[in-house]
Amino acid sequence: MDSWLTLLPPCISILLAMTTRQVYVAIFTGIMAGSILLAQTVIGGIADSFNAIAVTFSSPSSVKSLIFIVMIGAIINVMQQSGGVEALIHQLSRQRGPVRTKVSAQLVTFGFGFLMCLEGVGSMMLVGVVGRPLFKQFEISNERLALVANCTGAPLAWLVPFSGAGVFLTSLIASEVEKGMLSEQPASYVLSALPYQFYTIVILALVPLLALLKKERLVANTGETVIVDNENMKSRVAAHSSATAFYLLVPIVLLITPIGLITYMTDDISSAVYLSGFISLIGSGVYFRANMVSVEQYIDWCLQGMKNMLPAAIILILAFSLSRVSGELGTGKYLATLFAGELPLGLVPVAIFVLCILISFSTGSSGATVSIMTSIVVSLAVSTGTSVPLCIAAMISGAVFGDQSSPISDSVIVASSAADCPPEKHFATQLPYTLAVALLSLAFYLVVGLSA
Repeated sequence: MDSWLTLLPPCISILLAMTTRQVYVAIFTGIMAGSILLAQTVIGGIADSFNAIAVTFSSPSSVKSLIFIVMIGAIINVMQQSGGVEALIHQLSRQRGPVRTKVSAQLVTFGFGFLMCLEGVGSMMLVGVVGRPLFKQFEISNERLALVANCTGAPLAWLVPFSGAGVFLTSLIASEVEKGMLSEQPASYVLSALPYQFYTIVILALVPLLALLKKERLVANTGETVIVDNENMKSRVAAHSSATAFYLLVPIVLLITPIGLITYMTDDISSAVYLSGFISLIGSGVYFRANMVSVEQYIDWCLQGMKNMLPAAIILILAFSLSRVSGELGTGKYLATLFAGELPLGLVPVAIFVLCILISFSTGSSGATVSIMTSIVVSLAVSTGTSVPLCIAAMISGAVFGDQSSPISDSVIVASSAADCPPEKHFATQLPYTLAVALLSLAFYLVVGLSA
């Protein structure tokens, strides 16, 4: 379908998400609108909208993502219930520990996100589990924690060449090399594009910058007072008097180490990330059993953690379904055709950046945007003689902005869940920062494009 009607489903979802604050209803309404357009009948479209959700489970990659999310929930609950989180927080915040101020609390939390840099969702969840008690102790809002989590998700993943996102991008570029559009090794274009990923670099650096500037409140301050329950913290530590920081670190190590090893042996990072979840759960179970935790207790911890992630998993299922329907409608391709006219050479990077913002904000997915736009961007860069790495970087920067900022994005949903912050609050408080960085990035790509 080559019409402005292809923009309706994501636009409806975005408007409903912003006005009703009912994310489930908003996304499903978008799915239904898209299905009706595809079926060209109301009854058939409504029936197809339910089928669109079922089709999500026919995609191995989508199912693996959902299973991994649920496993992450189990691992997080194990670390919390075992007392590992409290033990680590105690180690960090004791008299000579590194966490003694609001600034250090934010910097340490931000640093933990790098432990899961290979996988954006895992990074956001780890930031949440470490940051919640620290931010509560120092009376820092959950909205700020959600910002920290989101800034260590997609931006960091696209900046690491050997992450899942990096490998995905390399494979897309390899396809262009095979078609003869490009002549160099795919990895060389990915590495050359890194310095031009202006948005991802600046938004990642924004977190420590805000912490050092002691900007402790976000613009949409609700006026609520955060109560620090020190007695509860003490009681939890006392209840797990035998707990050590290893109760937190062992599951993390068992999650991260297999990713590197399996990727090295198979060159399949997506499978490595998926399998690492099982390895961490099983290995942690053996470790805790050796430390006198019963099998029944460990399973209860895992099941409760999985239940805690069900709301996020349901929204992710709907988001996957909307993305698929939008793809069938050709939403991204239609937006691309709007920019297909002749452009002055210096405006090519800016046009790519803006177009990818529109696509990513409409679909809520940086991966979908990059998959749609890579071939278009490469051919546009080659045909106009513009730097290919610069155009690739502009594409990624625009895609990440939409991924971070769209109210229907899985990153917004996961980051807010990790920080125990309502998605609408995270969206409203984060947007001024992402918009400011996007405007700076726009100026950067304009200057670099005109000077090239």
